[in-house]
Amino acid sequence: MTPDLSELVRTIPNLIRTGKIAEIRADKVRVRLSPSLLTTWLQWVALRAGDVVDWCPPSVGEQVIVLSPNGDLTQGKVLAGLFSADSPAPQTSLTIRSIHYPDGAVVLYDFGRHTLSAILPAGSSALVKADAVTADAKETTCTGNVTIKGNLIVEGFSALNKGAKVLGGGDGAAMIVDGDVQAAGDVKAGDISLRRHKHGEVKRGDESSGASQP
Repeated sequence: MTPDLSELVRTIPNLIRTGKIAEIRADKVRVRLSPSLLTTWLQWVALRAGDVVDWCPPSVGEQVIVLSPNGDLTQGKVLAGLFSADSPAPQTSLTIRSIHYPDGAVVLYDFGRHTLSAILPAGSSALVKADAVTADAKETTCTGNVTIKGNLIVEGFSALNKGAKVLGGGDGAAMIVDGDVQAAGDVKAGDISLRRHKHGEVKRGDESSGASQP
């Protein structure tokens, strides 16, 4: 059978075409291939869609490739991820792997400098939920307040450089110290100074003083 050249001329250009996403609906999109040609709803290609599922939908205006078996655009699959003048590459370094979000958030790893950063916009929050979390680092710095709603157990030395306040819980003592206590300054119990208070019932000589009065 002689091939239908007109059909080949029609289908071959449709095997691989580029365009921009015009509409998106969950796992399907419509692509504008030319001012007069808009595809039907087509599936877009995700990185994984098996036991592991990756979900990162393309966006309206994103430049894509439409791969159509036998040149049939109604059976096309959409492969996203082409940089364009409207959406240029956000990095020039070849050692950076980064994800940029429309609200300004950036998750970036530079394997040339061995640095990982997650920068979130103002008003954002982050949640890690697990039975156990381990931060294995020589140094960890928190620049803001830290609230711990459970018990705090410190197995190393603690230095409180600008003071500490302890509030008692229930009827027990606010703090129990199992060991000696050293203070470079004064220690007070209520209005009584350990260094400056005076004892009553004191006689000169080798006698001991009575208990201090509250």
